[in-house]
Amino acid sequence: MPGPKHTEQEKLTYLELATTIGHSRAMRELGYPKHWNTANSWTKEYNVTIALDELKQKAASFNDWYGTEEQLIAMQEVISRGREYITQKADLTPDEFKKTVEGMKRAIETMQLLQGKATSRAGTEEAGETDAAIRNLLSAFESDEQKVAGQRDQGV
Repeated sequence: MPGPKHTEQEKLTYLELATTIGHSRAMRELGYPKHWNTANSWTKEYNVTIALDELKQKAASFNDWYGTEEQLIAMQEVISRGREYITQKADLTPDEFKKTVEGMKRAIETMQLLQGKATSRAGTEEAGETDAAIRNLLSAFESDEQKVAGQRDQGV
């Protein structure tokens, strides 16, 4: 269901205020429009440029400061630390392992996205050797956890 229709005067009032204080503050002050996309479409309709809010300006400059190369390096570091954590922590629980692997997976997907590669697959692929090895490793962690819990229950 579409939102309320605003008059041309309401749009112009909004745009005049927004040019001085930004989208977010103008929307709060006037109580309309309800959505940023609506406000942005008005700027395009009337060919008005609204400066970014201070917080958005800082975020944009931060993103500009970090180029793709730096982001790729950061994601590689996440993957390396995840591998270190898994291999060096002797008492790793299945939950810790799963969370670490999920974090590494997200870093890999981010790297693929930055490189313009596909980040999801929808096909009829069969599980490979790596998938089987990971399932076996998870299964070993889980069965080990159950054995330890079972020993505690028997001792009581």
